[in-house]
Amino acid sequence: MSADGVSILVALAITNLALGWYLGFRSLPSYLSFWILCLLAGMTAWRMARSVFPWAGVADAIVRSGVLFFAVVVLAGLTLGSAGFIGTVPYMGVCAAAFLASRALKPPREPVDFSLARTLVPIAALLIPLLVCIVAAGLVRSPLTLYDSLSYHLVFPARWLQEGRLSIIQTPFSDPAQAYQPSNGELFFLWLMLPFHGDLLARIGQLPFLLLGGTALYAIARRSGATPVHAVYAPVFLVLVRPVVEQAVGADVDLICAATFLASLYLGIAAVDSGTRRDWILWGVSLGLYLGTKYLALVYLPVLLLPALLRGGRLKAAWGLPGIALFGLPWYARNWLIAGSPIYPSSLGAMGITIARGAFTRAALNNSVFHVTDLRLWPIVAAKAFGAPALLFWLPCALLGAVCLVLRRRWWPGGYVLLLLPLMVLLEWLGVPDNADARFLLPAVVVAMVPLTCPFTTNRTWNACLHTAYFGGAIWMLLGTTAQMPTRGPWFMSGWLSLEGILSREALPLFAVGAVISACAALVLSRARAHAIPALAAGCAAGCVLAVVGTRTLCVPAQCEVLATSSPYIRATFVEGWQWSNEHIAGSTIAYTGNNVPYPLFGEHLSNRVRYVNIDRHADWLFHDYARTRGKAGTEPANGLAHASGQLLPVRGGRIQEASRPRFERWEGTRDAWVRNLRSAGAGILFVSALSAYEIDYVSHNARGFPVEDDWARADPQTFTLTYENDLVRIYAIAPP
Repeated sequence: MSADGVSILVALAITNLALGWYLGFRSLPSYLSFWILCLLAGMTAWRMARSVFPWAGVADAIVRSGVLFFAVVVLAGLTLGSAGFIGTVPYMGVCAAAFLASRALKPPREPVDFSLARTLVPIAALLIPLLVCIVAAGLVRSPLTLYDSLSYHLVFPARWLQEGRLSIIQTPFSDPAQAYQPSNGELFFLWLMLPFHGDLLARIGQLPFLLLGGTALYAIARRSGATPVHAVYAPVFLVLVRPVVEQAVGADVDLICAATFLASLYLGIAAVDSGTRRDWILWGVSLGLYLGTKYLALVYLPVLLLPALLRGGRLKAAWGLPGIALFGLPWYARNWLIAGSPIYPSSLGAMGITIARGAFTRAALNNSVFHVTDLRLWPIVAAKAFGAPALLFWLPCALLGAVCLVLRRRWWPGGYVLLLLPLMVLLEWLGVPDNADARFLLPAVVVAMVPLTCPFTTNRTWNACLHTAYFGGAIWMLLGTTAQMPTRGPWFMSGWLSLEGILSREALPLFAVGAVISACAALVLSRARAHAIPALAAGCAAGCVLAVVGTRTLCVPAQCEVLATSSPYIRATFVEGWQWSNEHIAGSTIAYTGNNVPYPLFGEHLSNRVRYVNIDRHADWLFHDYARTRGKAGTEPANGLAHASGQLLPVRGGRIQEASRPRFERWEGTRDAWVRNLRSAGAGILFVSALSAYEIDYVSHNARGFPVEDDWARADPQTFTLTYENDLVRIYAIAPP
C-alpha cells in the first residue's frame, strides 16, 4: 500500500477512536478488532480489484474495490449468520481466510496517483465542510433522524448480533413486508455494530455508500465524455441533494440501494466497452448486491439489464449470473421456501397467473393513501425527491445538458444514461405501489446528475460562465430560503415544496469559516500536489472531531442543528420514555407493544433484549405462520382485537386479500396466553406505547390510545408494577414467576 493510502487510513482510525471515545464507546479492543476487520476485508477487495478485475484510473479502482468490499461483508454475514456463528472471532476468521487467499494473487505494482487540480479548490470549499456537517449531524442526532431505522433497519442487526444468527423478525403495528425485505444493507450495519456492540458507526452507516455513489457518478460522467474537471460536478450536486443528505445522516438503506444501482450501471457500461468475462462477473456481483438491498431494486432491474442486450446481445453477460445468485438470490429464496413467495408478503404473478402465493395481492399494495394515479401530483413528488431548490436548479441545466449530448451524438454511454431517466420515472410510477413516496425515486435522482456535466465545451468563456452558474446553484441549494411554493395536493404532501436549504441558519457562520479554511488548504496543496488528498482527508477528519464536540457542548442543554433535515415526526413524550428506559433499565428483556419503533429500547450498547410478544397461544409464530392459517379463512372474526386495513385506508367490502395490513397476529388473544408468552420470553419489562395514526382505527385500544396489553397489565398489579408513564408511554416492571 502506498504512503498516501496509509496516511488516509491512519487519519480515519484516529478520528474513529477520538469520536467513539468521546461518545462513550471506550473499549480499546473493540477499536482494534474493527480496524483489523476493515483492513483484512479492504486489502482483500483491493488486491482482487487490481489483479482479478483490473481497473483503469482511480475512480474505477474505487468503485471496483468498494463493490468487492461490500461483497466480502455480505458474504461473511450470510455465511456466518445462516450457520448461527455471528461474532467478532468468526468474522475475523472468515476475513483472514479471504485475505490469505488473496495473497495468491499477483497485483501489478503501478502506484496510484492521488493529486489535486487547482480548479477543484471551490469544490473542496463546498464539499469538505458539508461532509463534516453530515458526520456531525449523524453522530450526534442519529438514529432519531429516520423513522425506519428505529423500526427495523437497526433493529434487525441488533437482534442478529444478540442471537448470533440471521432470523426473520416480525414488525407488528407496521408494514409486514419489512420483516421479509432483502437485507444486504442490514448486514453492513451488523458489520459496523459487531466490534462495538452498539451503533457508534452504524448510525451513519450509509455514508460510505454516499462516497461510493459519488465516485460511480464521476466515473459514468467520464465515460460519457466529460473531462475530469467537469465530471466532478455530478458527485458534487449529488451531495447537495436534500434527500441524499437526509439518508447519509441516518441508518436507512435507500442510499445503499441508490449507490449499488450506480455501481451496477457503471460496471455494466464498463463490461460492454471491454467485452471481457471478468467485467461481466463483477457486474453480476454488484447487481446481486443491489438486488439484495430492498424490493425496490426489482422495479429498476430492467434498466440495468439493458447493457447485456446491447450490440446484438452478449452471451458473456451470463457470467454475471453467479454474482446475482450469490448476493441477491438468498433473500428471495428464503422467502419462497419459508413463506411461499419470493417477494413475500405479496404474491408473485404474471399475466394474471399467480406463480407464488403470498399473504395478499398487488391490489392490496395499491390500497394505500400513498398510491396516487393523478399525474398532476407527479411534479410535487419530484420536488420532494430532489428537494425543491435542487429541482429548480436542475431542470434548466439538465435540459441544456441533454441538448448538448444529442447535438454531439454521444449515444454511448451518454445517450443510454439520458434514456434511463424517463424510463425509470415510468417504472416508479407504474411499478411502485406507494409511488407518492419520494424515496423510491432516489435511484433516478442520482442518475439525473450526469447530464449536468454535458454542457461544457472547449470555449473557455462559456465554461467560465457555467462554472460560475454551477457554483451559484450550489450555494442556492445549501442556503435556500424560508419561502415555500403553494401546494395543492393530499395532506401528506404539505411542505414538499419548501425552498429551505440543506444548512440550518445557526450553522452558516461555522460553515463559512470551514469553507474558507478548506479553500485555502486546497489551494496550497494544489500547488504542492504531493500527498494533497491525504492532507485534505486529515483536515476533514480533524474538522469532524471539532464539529461533533462543538455541537454537543456549545448548545447545552439542547444540541446544535447543523443541517435542516426533515423531521421523523416522533413526539417529544415518546423520546422522554426512551430516555427514561435508557437511564433506568439495563440487562433486561423488554417486551414492547403499541408501536413498532423499538430500537432505542436496546440501549446504547445493546444491553437489553427487545422483542414483541404474541398475545395468543402461538408464542413462536411469525406473520407468515398466521397468514398461512388465518388468511385462508378469507374473513376476520367479528369480535377480534384487530381488523384488516390498507395503508391508512379501509379494505373494500371486507376483503382480506386486499389488506396490506391484515394484522393476523392481533386478531385473537387472551391475557393468560400473553402472560405465558412473556414468561417464556423471560421478559422483565413491559413497554406499552399509544397506537399511531396508522393503527388506532383498526386495533383494540382504551381511552388513552394504548392497546389491550395495557388493560391486562393494569388489571394485574401483582404481576405488573407501573414504573413510568406519560401521555404516550407506560412502562411496567414484570414480577418474576
